Amino acid sequence: MSESAPILWPVNADHAVGLGARTDEEPTALEDSVMTNTLTPEQIRRLQAALDARTAEKTRVFWTKYLKGNAAFRGVPMAAVREVVHAWWKNESLGDLTAASQTKAALRLFEEKPTEDKLAGVLALSEILLPHLSKKNLPAFARLFVRGHIADWNLCDWFCVKVLGKMLDREDDPLDLAEAISAWRTSKPLWQRRASCVAFVNHARHGDERIPGLSSLILQNADALVRDPERFAQTGAGWVLRELSLADRESVVAFAGNNAGRLSREGMKYIVEKLPTGEKTRLLALHKEYSGASRGRGSRNRAI
Repeated sequence: MSESAPILWPVNADHAVGLGARTDEEPTALEDSVMTNTLTPEQIRRLQAALDARTAEKTRVFWTKYLKGNAAFRGVPMAAVREVVHAWWKNESLGDLTAASQTKAALRLFEEKPTEDKLAGVLALSEILLPHLSKKNLPAFARLFVRGHIADWNLCDWFCVKVLGKMLDREDDPLDLAEAISAWRTSKPLWQRRASCVAFVNHARHGDERIPGLSSLILQNADALVRDPERFAQTGAGWVLRELSLADRESVVAFAGNNAGRLSREGMKYIVEKLPTGEKTRLLALHKEYSGASRGRGSRNRAI
């Protein structure tokens, strides 16, 4: 699994979105008794016990090593997380709550430390609550980044692909939502800025065909990210531009050439991956030229 591409397990048709969530905002008796804007500790413990029952030490070791210790894991395969969260949602009668309260319940899971608990929140949003999500949810999503509940590339990319990207597919005015997500490109949290690009990786290959104006937005977002030398800002921009090159090669080639001095080698390699050999070779050579000139200036400055 590459750094920037979360494994996408197939979604079981039995786990279709919706599950009868109410759209009214009046609290039910169940909400009044067991939920005050969030889940009860007992409900969370039951979810965690169900997850722990599906752990595999080999899986935990692999993912802990793969994320270089930057995220905690129980060791539960994604397919098992999916099964657990759908069963738990049903057993806890969470589908009887308003859509707003269910969304708060899903967001509460991101506050737990283990990645699988957070992924349970991702899957609840994506596979249960997606029809009820809209632009109005973005401030709550942004707080996940600001508060450090999404703080590694793996979880960030899952959230982007499974939640933000799928929301675009359902919107009557997807450009309006895309513009709101794109505003994250100037956010302080790295992962929120990365999301301003990664949210569009499955749409970029279509350019403006499905979402008129998306190509321009992607280029603006990428321009903001490549100004940051941090690896995951660079690869976030590179990933989405790689896909955009399939629809708007001319614009992506121009972007890569104009930003050769800002892009990391890894970022440039992402961008050119799907370009014709000639363009790929030229842009990599241009980047090498800029990198060599930069190192030369650094050496002269140290000598002075």
